[in-house]
Amino acid sequence: MSPSANIGLLAGTAGGVRFEPQAMPAAPGPDGLTVRMLFAPVNPADLLAIDGGYAFALAADDPLGAEGVGVVEQAGSRVSDLGPGDLVLPLDRGNWTRYRAVARDRVLAVPPGVDPRQAAMMRINPATAWLLLAASGAVPGDCLVQNAAGSAVAHWVRRLAALRDVAVIDVVRPGASAPGLADDEHLEAAVKAASGGRRVRAALDCVAGDATGRMAACLDAEGTVLVFGHLSGEPSTIRSQLLTGRGLTVRGFSLRPAEARMTPLARDAMVAGLWAAAGQGAVELPIRAVLPLAEAERAIALARTPGRGRVLLDLDAISGM
Repeated sequence: MSPSANIGLLAGTAGGVRFEPQAMPAAPGPDGLTVRMLFAPVNPADLLAIDGGYAFALAADDPLGAEGVGVVEQAGSRVSDLGPGDLVLPLDRGNWTRYRAVARDRVLAVPPGVDPRQAAMMRINPATAWLLLAASGAVPGDCLVQNAAGSAVAHWVRRLAALRDVAVIDVVRPGASAPGLADDEHLEAAVKAASGGRRVRAALDCVAGDATGRMAACLDAEGTVLVFGHLSGEPSTIRSQLLTGRGLTVRGFSLRPAEARMTPLARDAMVAGLWAAAGQGAVELPIRAVLPLAEAERAIALARTPGRGRVLLDLDAISGM
């Protein structure tokens, strides 16, 4: 395939993927950008989209890819703050492709000096952690509990909560090597002991299924359970006595609708806060493998297996296509 060709990776049938030629972007309009994509992680949301289990409808003829990083190749006449060579994060889906046409207001500028591979993982997880903390209602001196403690979102929750004097209790699968409390029948008592007397204000549940009920049982009265993931693949279950006896609230959370409710001022403050945290070392997340776009099926299969770190697609590498 010619280096100047465009290609996208789309969801196929029966949980597969397919490559489709994409039109090369036309010259950008006054407020637009032409972006050559560099790296994109295989995100859990991408796996759900491939399997047909994503919470929102996705166009069948649009490329996959919840997040990624690209480099500006051409900027419109009214774009004064970005130019060729600048790194950007597209805000919208469709990043598993070689070239994108995007509006200036639908990208975030990447500060100088950030590793593009690390920048590729900055769109989803940091903002999710930021807004989960905001939705949790936790204030300085409170405590929250989170499962899937080895995930990138959990990493960011710990980092951002520490800046707000909110304690975080991590929960892991029974038998897991990662540090944290085992997600078993003893979890409620273990969390109570670990809280050290702090109010357990919220539970961040990325697993669903029976885990939702065990997380809810850890909360103090008037606490909140935020369900934002589906790792178990099972419906959330919770004892009704917890809802009535403790007055708990159970809510769903998804990043893009939460962002859509933000004012531009609030979004700018979030982005500034996240880049500031990244500059303090929070951005160094583990990478398990970097594979060319031509080996996307291998990358997806690897991302489905347990392991530490994200699998990245190198969107600029087209060998074998």
